[in-house]
Amino acid sequence: MSEEALDGGAESSGSVGRIRYRASWRQFLPLGLLFGALALMQLSNLWMWAHRGSGLPSVPLDARVLAVVLPIVFALELWMLGRYFGITLTPEAAIVHNLRRRTIPWTDVAEVAVEPFSGGRRVVLYETDGHRTPLRMPNSAFLSRDRRFDEKAATIRDWWLAHGGTDTDTGTGTAADADATAEPVGWGHTYGRLSERLSMRPAPSRSAPVALLLVLLAADALVAGFAGSPVADHPTPLGRALGGLVAIALLLGAGFLSLGRGVVLTSGHLAVRGLRSRTVPWDDIEGIVTEPHGGGRRLVLVETDGRRRPLPVPRVGRVLWDSEFESRSQTLRHWWHTHATTHTGPSDPATLEPSDRPTLLPYPGPRLWQKTVVTLVCVVLGYEILVSVLVGTLVATIGA
Repeated sequence: MSEEALDGGAESSGSVGRIRYRASWRQFLPLGLLFGALALMQLSNLWMWAHRGSGLPSVPLDARVLAVVLPIVFALELWMLGRYFGITLTPEAAIVHNLRRRTIPWTDVAEVAVEPFSGGRRVVLYETDGHRTPLRMPNSAFLSRDRRFDEKAATIRDWWLAHGGTDTDTGTGTAADADATAEPVGWGHTYGRLSERLSMRPAPSRSAPVALLLVLLAADALVAGFAGSPVADHPTPLGRALGGLVAIALLLGAGFLSLGRGVVLTSGHLAVRGLRSRTVPWDDIEGIVTEPHGGGRRLVLVETDGRRRPLPVPRVGRVLWDSEFESRSQTLRHWWHTHATTHTGPSDPATLEPSDRPTLLPYPGPRLWQKTVVTLVCVVLGYEILVSVLVGTLVATIGA
């Protein structure tokens, strides 16, 4: 089996019957740019010290060490991410390339799972002795989306079934049987196997820009409260108190947007978390439909009493996006079909959506301009937060 590497995909590495998965250039390029910027910052410190004025001390030892060590560490990390981390599939075993390389025979693998991790998804191997081995690659996460992640996860499972694995739901041990009976890969669960509880939070691509903006405003409020005002040369207790209260409120808002909203799936109900939380039993749900909203799309629960309840996640906006929108939608419907006792069959969207609303095609994923805009916004906000923290530290030091 000889395949070319595409997007960190399958390759033979010159050997027959081997598939190697590693990170694609699209996945480690953002991290490489970040590491490069940090290394340049350290080197620029040496350059500025070299052109310092007279009377200033020499370059500190820690600055010289960091300027030499950090680029080496960053280069090693990028090499491990781009060329080492991953998995090699052989007919006998799965060779996992993490920090510690492990060879796991296929007969020792009990299940191949796809689980949520840091706003994305990754593959996890469950062994017969209870050991759990998450794979560094393949994965799909914020700003490092792998378009072929589902294909790679399915290939790993097919190799497991074809070389000694047994599907715990169907009892079959071949890839052909599994393809005919297994559930599609969803978000946050294995093929056909559901966990006892699953939480869905807003994707980082949606929550990060707004959360960073609120954190920046909180930092500015603290600086304004502790730096004083045009009326008073020195900060007053009232100004400090107001600045602290505003900062706390903004930080709580950022935490709520990132972690407070979402849905929680259990065997008995779906819990909607937001400004007003509500629990909806699976049997009270008539259908889960996708509708356009604000230039994007969202999921809406259609309850048996006729209520239509929009869900906070997953959602896609005009600029902000959720790369796993379709996978999360599929998972929600799969949980409903599995746990509902009165509505176990798939519903016809045409009977649940308004007749004047066209049926939406599957979400194709974010566009390049969306990624560019969100990345630039996050970089600018992160830089402004860093500057605000440095200024605030300086003000506090001088004030002390």
